[in-house]
Amino acid sequence: MSSNPIKFKNSRSSKMSSFSTAFVFAIVPEYAKLGGHGLAFTIAAEKELNGSLPSQYLGPLNANDNGNFSNHVKEELYLKSFKTIQAWIDYDSWRNELNVTLSLSSVKPKFSVLSYHVDLSPIFRDSMYIGFSSSTGLLARSHYVFGWSFKINGEAKSLDLSSLPSLPGPKKDHTSFIIIVSVCDVALVVFAIVLALYLVYKIKNMDVLEDWELDVGPHRFPYKELKKETNGFRDKGLLGFGGFGRVYKGTLPNSGTLVAVKQKSHNSKQGLREFASGIASIGRLRHINLVQLLGWCRRKGDLLLVYDFMPNGSLDRYIYDEPKMILTWKQRFKII
Repeated sequence: MSSNPIKFKNSRSSKMSSFSTAFVFAIVPEYAKLGGHGLAFTIAAEKELNGSLPSQYLGPLNANDNGNFSNHVKEELYLKSFKTIQAWIDYDSWRNELNVTLSLSSVKPKFSVLSYHVDLSPIFRDSMYIGFSSSTGLLARSHYVFGWSFKINGEAKSLDLSSLPSLPGPKKDHTSFIIIVSVCDVALVVFAIVLALYLVYKIKNMDVLEDWELDVGPHRFPYKELKKETNGFRDKGLLGFGGFGRVYKGTLPNSGTLVAVKQKSHNSKQGLREFASGIASIGRLRHINLVQLLGWCRRKGDLLLVYDFMPNGSLDRYIYDEPKMILTWKQRFKII
């Protein structure tokens, strides 16, 4: 708004003065397809537009005094060129006639886009402030006023567009950039979820080493290695069932040594400690007729022992299972 009020009426006669204004403006919406709110040449009794709503209703109005378009919109003009426009507003107080003229050049057209018969005397005070107002809400846009002239009781000077600042170039379309960023954000979230699930899986399936296991003597095999050696603990490599549990045939990858892997499930923590104690004892045994314990493994509730593979089976086959070759007592004593 203007710094000082403009005198529109004669203080003695209260006669309304004629006035004329010309200004060059542009309205550039951020997204052309969505459009945007307009710009208002404003004449107000006060400099501050108290109670106005800056997000809507052209700036000087609000939801209470807006009502409907009939109280502040006489004619809707769609300015789709997004170019610099010159406007002339002329009010003849003798004829009570208001004319609005628009042009894309410096030359004022002969015909107005709006001609309206109205008496502004009852509305105007002796002195009023003049200026421009606009609103910026959901439909973002930029409003520009490049030049302005105003005159009481005379015709405002037309503005030379060539001498005024040029309209800033259109903003780059960031739609593609926004889409790319959005896709990257989604991909990043998906990657984070997959990574989190993978880490949870790895933690749940990793070999946990507790303090008491550090005292166990024999070599501890990684579960992943034993699973590979036994071809995934499939029935094809199953040698049989023992007192400890299932027994699988396997091959050590580095040496190619055949081994027997005994597997048993146990959910008791006390049982795990007993298992560890047993491993420590068995690992210290050395006898020509005892199968050597090569190592062990624990994963969750699975307990595994790794022995040398004996192709002829265990001793009990030659004692209790009615073998074809019966051991004599002399042979049995030698084994002990």
